[in-house]
Amino acid sequence: MSSSNGKTTLEQALRAAEIEAANELTRRWLTSREEVPAAASALGVWPLLTALACGATGLTREELLTAAGVDADRAEEVAAALIGAAGAASGIRLALGVWAGSRLALDPDWTAALPAEAVGSLTGEAEADKAELDAWASRNTDGMIDRMPVDLGDKVDLLLAGALLVDTAWVTEFRDLPRRFRSGPWADLGQCRALEATVFDDVLRVTDEASVLTVPGRDDIDVLLALGRDDLSPHQVLSSAVDAAGDPDWGRSAATELAVGERAPGVAVTEYRHHEPQQGPEVAVEAVRFSVAADLDLFEDAAALGLVRASDEDSADFERLAAQRTYVSQARQACTAVFSATGFKAAAVTTVAMALAGAAVPPKARHRRVRATFGIDRPFAYLARHRPSGLILVAGWVDEPELED
Repeated sequence: MSSSNGKTTLEQALRAAEIEAANELTRRWLTSREEVPAAASALGVWPLLTALACGATGLTREELLTAAGVDADRAEEVAAALIGAAGAASGIRLALGVWAGSRLALDPDWTAALPAEAVGSLTGEAEADKAELDAWASRNTDGMIDRMPVDLGDKVDLLLAGALLVDTAWVTEFRDLPRRFRSGPWADLGQCRALEATVFDDVLRVTDEASVLTVPGRDDIDVLLALGRDDLSPHQVLSSAVDAAGDPDWGRSAATELAVGERAPGVAVTEYRHHEPQQGPEVAVEAVRFSVAADLDLFEDAAALGLVRASDEDSADFERLAAQRTYVSQARQACTAVFSATGFKAAAVTTVAMALAGAAVPPKARHRRVRATFGIDRPFAYLARHRPSGLILVAGWVDEPELED
C-alpha cells in the first residue's frame, strides 16, 4: 500500500540505512554459517534483536545494536513500526509476541515500546503453554509452521517470538512439467518438477560470476533466483543475490546488453525468426519447483547475530528489561519456503474451429528476434524481497528440486 507521497508503509516506517542494515544481516548471518541454510529469515530475527537491545545496557546493548545496525535512539521504535507497516503491506504478514512467567517482573517502560497486543503470560504448565504458543505460530503463518521452535522442557521465564508470512502469486505464471536432467548433480534424481515460462520483461541480469532472475509477484514481492559459476561457493552465490536485490544496476541485462552467442552462468543468448517484430526484452525461463525448510539453532550464529554476551549467564545485562537478572537461554528459528507454478488447477476446453475452404498461407517469418534463456540445472540461491523498499524477507539455498511423486 502506498501513501500520498508515493512511498509504501514499509518505506515510511524504516530509514534507508535501516533497510540496508537488515539486508546486510541476511548476508552476514547466512554466509557466516558453514552451510547456507535451505530457508531463513533475518527479518524474523531483526525486530527481536532491537527489542532485546531496548532492555539491555552496557556492552550487551552495544553488541545487539551493532548486529541489528540500528541507532540507539531508534531501537525502541523499530519493532512496533515494522509490525505496523507490515500490516498494511501487500503479501506480507509480521507478528511479534512476548510471554512472561510469574517469576519475572517486566519493566513497564520496556513493555510500553512493544505492540499492545504482543504481551502475554506463561502459566508454567508445559502442555498448556505449548498449546497456546503452537497455536500462535500456526495462526500467524497460515499453518505453514505449526509449532513454536522452543524447548519448554528447559525453564522459560520469558519468550519473545516473531512470525513472518510472505504470500504472492506470479505476474507471469509458469508451466508445470516433468523433467529428467541428463547431466550434472541432478542427473540421478529421476523425474523432477520443472517450471517453464517466457517473460517479456527485463528480468535477468548477469555478471561473469552469477546470473540473477527476478520473478515478479502480483503483490509488492519479488523472488530472485541466483545461479553461480560452478567454482563458486553457495555463500558467494547468495552474496551475489543480496547485491542484486539492493542494486537495480547490478551486472548487465541479459536480454538487452548481451550479444547473440554470449553466455553467463545458466544463460545463453540466441536469435530466431518470427512473423511478428520484437516488442521488448524476451527471457525464456527453465526453473524448478522447490519446497524447503530448516530448523536453526541461532546460538550457532551468536557472533553474527550479536548474541554472544546476551547468552552468557554471567555477563548478560538486561536490567532495563526486568527487575531480575536474565539472559538468553535459547534462540531458534523454523523457516519454510515453497516455490511453485502458483498452485495446480485443472480444466478442459474443447473447441471446433471452422474456416472457409482453402488452405491459409502462413505469414513469412521475416523478423529477427533475440531471446535470453535462463536454465537452472544445479543448486542455486534464492531470496524474497519487498519490491518498493528492497527489504529482504526470506533467503536460502536449494540443493535439489521437488521430485515427481
